[in-house]
Amino acid sequence: MTIDEAKMARNHHGMAVFGLLALLPIASVIIPWDFGPLENQYRQLMAGHSLSPIVIELLIFIAFFKNEHLVSDFVRHSNWIDKIVGTVFLSAMLYSFLFVSHSQLLFIFGFLAVLIHLLFSLSLFDNMKQVDRHTQEYFWIILGVSVIGYTALWAVDFLVHPPSERDWIDRVPGVTNVRWAGFFWLSIFSAGLALARPSSLKRLFPALIFGAFGLTMTLWTGTRGSLIAIAFGTICAIALSAGYRKFIIKYCLASAIIAIAINVYAPVPHNLYGMDRIIARLQPNEVATRGGSGRTELWKQTAQLARAHPLTGHGIDQFQKMGPLETLGFKGPHSFPLQLFFSVGLVGLFTLLYGIWRFLGMFRLQIDKPHEVAALTFFSGGCLYSLYDNFAYYPYSIAIFTVSVFMVFKPRNASGTVSA
Repeated sequence: MTIDEAKMARNHHGMAVFGLLALLPIASVIIPWDFGPLENQYRQLMAGHSLSPIVIELLIFIAFFKNEHLVSDFVRHSNWIDKIVGTVFLSAMLYSFLFVSHSQLLFIFGFLAVLIHLLFSLSLFDNMKQVDRHTQEYFWIILGVSVIGYTALWAVDFLVHPPSERDWIDRVPGVTNVRWAGFFWLSIFSAGLALARPSSLKRLFPALIFGAFGLTMTLWTGTRGSLIAIAFGTICAIALSAGYRKFIIKYCLASAIIAIAINVYAPVPHNLYGMDRIIARLQPNEVATRGGSGRTELWKQTAQLARAHPLTGHGIDQFQKMGPLETLGFKGPHSFPLQLFFSVGLVGLFTLLYGIWRFLGMFRLQIDKPHEVAALTFFSGGCLYSLYDNFAYYPYSIAIFTVSVFMVFKPRNASGTVSA
């Protein structure tokens, strides 16, 4: 095999990886066959625990991870502080598993999910070096089309199996609550910016298909979380993408005008849908009395419970069994920092901060290409989203967030490898 043939083969591998990831919205419905009101055990397992993205991540690692030296090189280049921090963190997790966790089975499943995601991240990092910018742009375009396809599957499901009033909240395909479809709306809005061009507005019109769709669905479903994340992600993109500012501003304004115009006349199927719900819930007196749909009370109770085991936490994925009594069954407290504090304690929080510090020492932010603008929008919006919702818990949003991280942060050394 010649050098050019080997390069082409590696690029094809990268294209396959990004293609699979871009189809995650559709896969989240198809893999568990999440249609209709009747559920079998397979569907309850796959859809109820959002396992479809984890299956795709594992498939990507098994099929496309080719650099068997990447893990050993990373460990070999880790310094003594890295190894101490890692050892302390693993010891704390073992302690919580043995002596604190309510359900060791949930802990094991949660730990395996984290492990699979770490392996997937290694495979993704390995493949990022092998694909050109066009492949990375196509990822966002396919992702946007996939979100539209996901919405079409939702429509077909509800046409074939007419929903009850509560189904509009709890039986939306691919998610366990319609609010978490907001992760998809943030995705498609970000995807439109992969069509950005600094000196031409010709691609604004096809981009608006994605932007207007994401904002329209955000307003129609009454999802404040994705609306705030989209706004924040857009602000960050404008601030950090100097060459694309005019495009981003026009894209955002035109998408908003179209979305508002549609929602003014579009009927809503439930009193928890629509722009009126968003407007009502953002009123100062509403926020003061309800605390963000009860979030502030949930955060307060979670913090109080977390202080029972402040160093090691209660263990991975234990919130649904050991969280506040009023919310038993919830996957998380709608806040990633609190989820982390509750699950892995101060040791976990310190490990995360140390990991971020080390990451920023090895990688630098770089926003030059359209796909990086799209990734920055999703990355920035996702960072904020994780502070007030379960964005950093669900495998879909974690997977796309990981893609975004590797698109906007580049290795500082010229070879593209990571070393201490």
